[in-house]
Amino acid sequence: MLELFLFVNPISRRCRQAETAVYRLVSELKAKITLHFIPVVNFQVIDQYMQETAMDCKDLAMRNRLFETAYQLSLDYKAAQFQGNKKARALLMAEQAMLDADPHRYDASFAAQCLAASGLDREAFQDDRAREAMAHCLSSDQGIAYEMGVTEVPSAVLINVDHPENPAVRIEHLSSYQMFKTVCVRLLTNPAYGNKQRLRVR
Repeated sequence: MLELFLFVNPISRRCRQAETAVYRLVSELKAKITLHFIPVVNFQVIDQYMQETAMDCKDLAMRNRLFETAYQLSLDYKAAQFQGNKKARALLMAEQAMLDADPHRYDASFAAQCLAASGLDREAFQDDRAREAMAHCLSSDQGIAYEMGVTEVPSAVLINVDHPENPAVRIEHLSSYQMFKTVCVRLLTNPAYGNKQRLRVR
């Protein structure tokens, strides 16, 4: 069985494509895969996004706006997790569609529509979102990214939980679906594969 951590910037189109690739992988592989979507929200990730989209990295107003949008999406995702990871992932991917209309703005009314469509209890969601502990939850995610050496997104970390003595494999940039699938299959069929990869595959 594999445990898969996918680290994403919620506002990045490349990260959205990686999320879709993960779902495709889960549907194609017969092995059990436990998924963890980890939103990474920091100014380093925002700078990376601005460079990828040819924005002026010196535009502090835009940088703050992008950070706020990514933060709000992440906050919704973490609050939704209290009602189940599958629903939370569905909400995140649905909300990301709002970025097609305006990639720089969080739309609260659109988010409310996604919330209803995702089958989440609105009142419980709002209560969870307002908890002081939510900031700690987001901070904990940033800690996981740091511990796993993730500095760029999208990145994935794969662990063969049947052989915890072997190291994890980190796939950075996650641009090739076929390479991603090949690594997963090799890790499942050859647990020692991770020893050769030294926690990094480009």
